[in-house]
Amino acid sequence: MRLKGKVAIVTGGSKGIGAGICQVFCEEGAHCFVVARHAKDIDARVAELRRAGGQADGVVCDVSKSDSVRAMIDQVVGKARRIDILVNNAGYHNSKGIEALTEEDWDSLLDTNLKSMFLCTRYALPHLKQSTGVVINMSSMVGLVGQPNACAYAATKGGIIAMTKNLAIDLAPYGIRVNVICPGWIQTPLVEEWFEKQTDPAEARRYIYSQHPVGRIGTPREVGKAALFLATEDSAFTTGSVLECDGGITLGY
Repeated sequence: MRLKGKVAIVTGGSKGIGAGICQVFCEEGAHCFVVARHAKDIDARVAELRRAGGQADGVVCDVSKSDSVRAMIDQVVGKARRIDILVNNAGYHNSKGIEALTEEDWDSLLDTNLKSMFLCTRYALPHLKQSTGVVINMSSMVGLVGQPNACAYAATKGGIIAMTKNLAIDLAPYGIRVNVICPGWIQTPLVEEWFEKQTDPAEARRYIYSQHPVGRIGTPREVGKAALFLATEDSAFTTGSVLECDGGITLGY
């Protein structure tokens, strides 16, 4: 088990990509803390991880709020006594162009997608210094190439990449590595919901699949495997890096 004895926090860990990361980390022996806003979703995910033999706990937290993040970190350390891996995964998408986007939309996206990563890293930092830990941030292919009607979302995801590179420089003296994953189309509930909303869901799926050199979209577990690489000593010489986990779609996007 490559993460035996390690303690990992995964924000947005109850669903989608975060759930896939928790699954892989637990299989590799980590004690995973599933962090999300809704207790019901957390409880369901923790129960599933435990049924599979994993060590998991949950913490309710609004990662856009300083007091909530501070309390979450205190709760994790109070129970596990350490933090080795921080996965900043929480976020959401808003498909609005500049003319439709409100100031409230902009602020909400930046708070949830970008400010949250600052807060979680800031309050976890004293414990990551003690463990010479790892920070893994979740961006998106949209942070690299943009997307129609997603200027605020793209700004947050591009900001995550820039922040990751700067943190990698700042935290290297403490032995802390910081990297970022840019997923593409991943088979999550939100993506499945998008397909079903299209006029012809089957044709929409066929088209999106055809845009990937590998001929399909990814799975949360595959992103979890990418995160596993960055969480282990296999990536000991890797920091400030952008790992594209997108089936090659950005090659001709």
